[in-house]
Amino acid sequence: MMGRRKTLKLLVAALALLLSGLVAAGTAVAYQHNQRGGADPENCLMCHKFPGLARVDENQELRLLFINEQILRHGPHARAQCGDCHSDIDRVPHGLPVEDVNCLKECHVIEPSTGNRFTHQRVQDFMNMGIHSRYDAEGNLKEHYEDLPLCIDCHWDEPIYEPVSLYKGTRYEGLDERALERCVSCHEGAGFTESFYSHVTSRLDRTRTAQQVQEMCSNCHDDPGIIERHGLKKAVYSYKETFHGKWTSYGGIRQPDCADCHSSPGESVHLIRAQQDRQSSIHPDNRQATCSQVGCHEGAGKYVGEIGVHIDTHLPEYIVERYVFYFFTVLLAGTLISLFVLMILEQIRGIFPDAALIKEREKYHDK
Repeated sequence: MMGRRKTLKLLVAALALLLSGLVAAGTAVAYQHNQRGGADPENCLMCHKFPGLARVDENQELRLLFINEQILRHGPHARAQCGDCHSDIDRVPHGLPVEDVNCLKECHVIEPSTGNRFTHQRVQDFMNMGIHSRYDAEGNLKEHYEDLPLCIDCHWDEPIYEPVSLYKGTRYEGLDERALERCVSCHEGAGFTESFYSHVTSRLDRTRTAQQVQEMCSNCHDDPGIIERHGLKKAVYSYKETFHGKWTSYGGIRQPDCADCHSSPGESVHLIRAQQDRQSSIHPDNRQATCSQVGCHEGAGKYVGEIGVHIDTHLPEYIVERYVFYFFTVLLAGTLISLFVLMILEQIRGIFPDAALIKEREKYHDK
């Protein structure tokens, strides 16, 4: 009996040591991962790394809880910690319900230009200055404020930032070891240099194509209910009818998208002003400067800003443009139909050279 108890104690002790070793190993791995620029010192990926991790919420909707480690490590939140945003989670398994993430919280990352802890509050301040703010000039909630976007409405997808290499005029995606050599001259630690190099270079390149920006804005500006409630024009429809929109639909990358025209040069793209605002990039006084900025119609004259962009021929104010559209449609159709008829007649003549609707009199036929 005493032998069995002793054996049981030894097994319990061995199991305790094994569990302690596993916890220590997990902590060490998490620490090393964090030192390399990872965002998981709490070892949350021990569970959330599995693609099938999900649950059915209170609304009977499936919520995916999988976290892509590669995207996390190389994305914009690589140096943030999970607990910075999910501060209500303090135990495993987690208590329900889990609070929604507040993007305005401060995180452990220090913003180098100020020395303060980083927060997206500055981005929200830009939003509040523009047309997308949920509050009016007096600080009251606007009518149908729930239609106006929050951070997650535009940034709902996975992080799409990719590092870009800039070395001797060459630009391509991926980390460039030659460029990293300049970082390690001053900064110590490979994890630090690679992490900040990826972050900085990703911000130098466009993170979304014109097609992706159009699709993002379409979530609201192509919604019939939102258009009706706020008295908006069908901006997405009219954009698709322009040369810029046609270029976008064919996969172009150099044409302007919504953000290029509706955000002023030198300001945050989150600051979208109303057309009536004299500081707006699309105000009549500023359109020429907007259209002639670097990368667009550089050197264009003052009349370029008077060209209509969001023309919807279904609206009464564009009646002239509507009939011009009808005229050129009929002209084009008539030209093509006439051309096709002539081509068909020419082919018939080639196949039946002696055929004729009116027979020519023989030259010496008696009258």
